[in-house]
Amino acid sequence: MTNVGDHVKCPRCRRDARVVWVSQDEKTVAVRCMGIHSHDENSPPRKATSRYIPKPKKKYGKRMVFLIEATKNE
Repeated sequence: MTNVGDHVKCPRCRRDARVVWVSQDEKTVAVRCMGIHSHDENSPPRKATSRYIPKPKKKYGKRMVFLIEATKNE
């Protein structure tokens, strides 16, 4: 069982993350990553045309929270 305050790996970047919430049925946990993630990591790249040249956006989330399935520690 995973408890609040336990250290786990972030599901996106594999850095250090901390459990901040556990569901009542103990099947889902929320982990907060200590790294910085881009909000657009999963969006498709834009095409550059002669009229439009995309500028990099500064959309970064610090300490993002991810919901994942709980793992059983044996």
